[in-house]
Amino acid sequence: MTRNFRKAVKPLVIILVIAFVGGTLFTGGAYLFGRNDQTVAAIGTVNGQPISGMEFQQLYYNQLQSAQMEYGRLNNQIIESVKYGTFEHLVSEALQKQEIEKRKITVAKKEIDEELSKLKEIYSEDILEQLGYTDAALRIIIEEQLKKDKLRAEIAGPVDITEQQIKDFYEQVEASHILIRVESDNEEAWAKARERGEFVLAQLAEMDFAEAAKQYSDDSNAANGGQLGYFGRGVMVPQFENTAFNLEVGEISDLVRTEYGYHIIKVTDKYVAEGEEFEEIKEHIRDYLASQEQDKLFQPWLEEQRANADLVIHDHQITAFGHRLNGDLEKAIEFYNKAIESGSEDGYIYASLGDVYAELGDYEQAAANFELAVNKITTDGDLYFRLGLAYEELDRIDAAVDAYLKTSELMAYDLSAQFLVLSFLNDLGDEEAIKIVENRLEELYSMYEQLESADTEVEQE
Repeated sequence: MTRNFRKAVKPLVIILVIAFVGGTLFTGGAYLFGRNDQTVAAIGTVNGQPISGMEFQQLYYNQLQSAQMEYGRLNNQIIESVKYGTFEHLVSEALQKQEIEKRKITVAKKEIDEELSKLKEIYSEDILEQLGYTDAALRIIIEEQLKKDKLRAEIAGPVDITEQQIKDFYEQVEASHILIRVESDNEEAWAKARERGEFVLAQLAEMDFAEAAKQYSDDSNAANGGQLGYFGRGVMVPQFENTAFNLEVGEISDLVRTEYGYHIIKVTDKYVAEGEEFEEIKEHIRDYLASQEQDKLFQPWLEEQRANADLVIHDHQITAFGHRLNGDLEKAIEFYNKAIESGSEDGYIYASLGDVYAELGDYEQAAANFELAVNKITTDGDLYFRLGLAYEELDRIDAAVDAYLKTSELMAYDLSAQFLVLSFLNDLGDEEAIKIVENRLEELYSMYEQLESADTEVEQE
């Protein structure tokens, strides 16, 4: 556990770890990786300072990869959100660098050496080299991060972290529970739930807790024995939390009433804020909590700098998405059209236009733009689905059915998509189309059964 806590409570180290996953090590200088930054035009300027086009592209594509790992299929809304978020991140970086230069904030070589050593405690030099990060590159990144840490500390000011805050952060319990859900909020229902809870408590005298949870619990985690994993303070409702933290390891509670019903709680492991392990990690926790508090105090300053900055955006799609986020849909339409007029071949811009027109209730324009989108991007079932929604609003039912069926065809191996399409077709009452999707679902189930059977045979061998 100590090692895990060390990972969690080192602000700089965790930033670097996240960077390995999300690709944000590109932030702070494409030159670290030997790229020629002059080949890509700046994406914008902040107070007259260019935002590197190469740096934007590198970070943007890496963040897209991370988003794809998290969400799977990416639609235009996720893609645009990632693009906008990448740009805003670089704006934030630029504003901080400008303030660092203004305040003449510097970092000593000794400070960089210390942080590099901490990083190498977690990742060996071989691993870092395999990832393509030399000491020279890491030193530049560490220096930039330490400067930002100092800027944040100057703006936020001193932060006091109490002993209780440190203890609350450290202490965790691992627990399982059995939930006896109350059917309705009246005296009779609560009495009935309590009676059932007392029966389950009696069974636990001779029955394994996990088996009892599987048999009697009304919670969604019943199948895995009611396991809740580890949790700290402030996660569960107060009555549940207080009981769990006061139980000893292996102890089972009496009935605990919450808004959800009655719980029976068993604690299976516990981390208490005392002993050598706690003392070893204590100051790291203090630093981490202070850093988190400084972040909260720093954000208003950063937001003010962003609001007052002389910002120029060269990408019309980013501008359009920003207007859309702020609720200025007419401006969003204006800049999406500018993106198209500037020669963009991105078919998803038409999908975004369709979304905005749909938000405005102009389903004729929404449908027209979704049609343009599917003509350019013929393999995205999500676009056909949104086209079907627009057709349905226009009472073009046959066209809506065709669009929904195209969604089903293109997303043939996506169970959730098939059920979604089926529900809309059921509402429209098109029996022929319903049968097509039902057949596709039967084929999917058959395929999954064959795969499960094959897996079982492999396990038996």
